[in-house]
Amino acid sequence: MVNNYSESDNKNERVFQVAVNILAGIAMLYYFAQIGQLFQAKDVLHFIILGIFAVKFVMDVAIFKVGFASFSLLLLFLPILSILGFAPSGNVQPLFNDRTQLIEKHFYLLAFAALFFYFIWSLLLVLDNKSFKKYDAIILKFFFRETNSLLSTWFFSAVAIASAIIYLPDLPGRAYHEFSPSLLPGNAWNSVVAISYFFVLIGVKGSMLRKAALLFVPFWLLSHYARVDILGLILILYVIITNMKKGKIFKANFNFKKFSIIAIGLLVFSYLGIVRHNGLVFDAAAILDSFAVLVNYPTVQDLVYSTAAAIEVTYDHGTSSTLLGYIPQLMPSFLGSEAGPGAAHLVAESIHTNYGLFIYGEYFLNYQVIGVILAPFLTYLVVFVPALLLRKVFGDFGFSLGYYLIVTTIARVFWYGYIYYIKPMLVIVPVFILIYLVINALEKELAGKPVLKFK
Repeated sequence: MVNNYSESDNKNERVFQVAVNILAGIAMLYYFAQIGQLFQAKDVLHFIILGIFAVKFVMDVAIFKVGFASFSLLLLFLPILSILGFAPSGNVQPLFNDRTQLIEKHFYLLAFAALFFYFIWSLLLVLDNKSFKKYDAIILKFFFRETNSLLSTWFFSAVAIASAIIYLPDLPGRAYHEFSPSLLPGNAWNSVVAISYFFVLIGVKGSMLRKAALLFVPFWLLSHYARVDILGLILILYVIITNMKKGKIFKANFNFKKFSIIAIGLLVFSYLGIVRHNGLVFDAAAILDSFAVLVNYPTVQDLVYSTAAAIEVTYDHGTSSTLLGYIPQLMPSFLGSEAGPGAAHLVAESIHTNYGLFIYGEYFLNYQVIGVILAPFLTYLVVFVPALLLRKVFGDFGFSLGYYLIVTTIARVFWYGYIYYIKPMLVIVPVFILIYLVINALEKELAGKPVLKFK
């Protein structure tokens, strides 16, 4: 009898999921049909469709649980919330859009692009079994294994701390615009921090230097307002902490404690975004404002406007080949190849923005509407194929490293472009893997030496 009820419940859940996805697909096509039409701010369908996708988002999180899939969908849902929930009342990027009205001018295309990417991405995640149980939990097992390489733990802990300071050299507390540039040349120090931190996570658990690095790096990045750099890292730490018991992974249900941690974390991120212009100070009014920006995130507003500007630039000047431009960006400068400006900078040269650009905005800049349709499929391949290659070559170690890179860079991929994922994967990761293997080999040669007994 219990089994019958269980089967009935599962069937009802599947029917509900299919119904929601069908409704979402139809709603998405409404905006596709309206592309090029005059914007109707009072159209009640904006809020109805937002409601449909809000239900779909909650349903998707319930299906995938808290892990990479739900995190990536949150990043894609925030633009939908800004476009459909706040653009009709003019509450998206007032600094620029009040003068140009580009969001209203290209509203239907913006809405379709955001909804389509979310819809297809969610289906791809389902088809590819990216739920927490079938993806995150399997990889997490690697993080709980005790590694024997104390030398590599020391090395990468030192690199993580040093590169964090090189990337953000000033003491915490100053206003965002007062911070100095990196101590050393190069624009990939944030990637060096993130990738070295992976080797810290899998290091010898008893190492004091490792423990110092584990605490220092998140603190240093957060206290310097490097929120996008740390979003994925915080998720990984959250998943590890909430699914760990006595050093081993266990199956943990979502509970009030987990919800509280997520809520407080989101509030801290919002608060840091508000106070960063004046420095790290306590501001009661900013705490209240933090709740408001959770649903209309300022960075997302900037990106909505940048994407509208990209559409305008494309209509005015034709398409650009910024996707092919990633190739020269990967070449070392001493080879003499000069990369052109990235998509966000190309747009900003014509229409002033705060930079950044949704990935489907870059695809429109390259291929117009057909690019918007290709964007989620090609992005899925760009993100997951390199990780699959790492797994084929290095097994579980490569699998977990690929997962780590995807989670820690997906926000930048969606909001700023592929280069923040591809370049570290092709340039920094091979070097760090080689160093890791060399140190391990060296440590085997030094096995039994007293220095290796200190943790």
